Amino acid sequence: MKSFSYELELIPPVVSFFQRDGCIVHREVRIGFCRADIVAFTQDKKVVAVELKLSNWKKALVQAKNYQLASDYTYVAFPLSKSYLLMKKASFALQQNGIGLLVINEKTKNVCKIIDAKQSNKKLGTISIDEIRKRNDAKKGKKPWMF
Repeated sequence: MKSFSYELELIPPVVSFFQRDGCIVHREVRIGFCRADIVAFTQDKKVVAVELKLSNWKKALVQAKNYQLASDYTYVAFPLSKSYLLMKKASFALQQNGIGLLVINEKTKNVCKIIDAKQSNKKLGTISIDEIRKRNDAKKGKKPWMF
């Protein structure tokens, strides 16, 4: 089984996973000082943020905790080949913080929810689809060297 080499390879299966449930999905959405790799808007207007990682669960946990400030549910997503070690070392921390775990099978590209995320009780604000669209429209007008 060939493992994923780049985080970008995790994006299509996770996007498809949420789209199958009728979610509207955006990539690279700024939340606080980080960018969530994927943000999905559910049909019942809930915001789900996802951090994709090939390894480094500690960094994923820190980023996911940041996303809880503006999303209803937060997940980290890892390749299946890393999941045993991740479950051994991080499952308690994920559950304690209400962060869910998605696992992507390298061979089939299927996504499986291993730990359900809990609704965030740390939410200070929210992200809207309209806000993301405005940001994307504003970026289109900028020159590549502008921030």
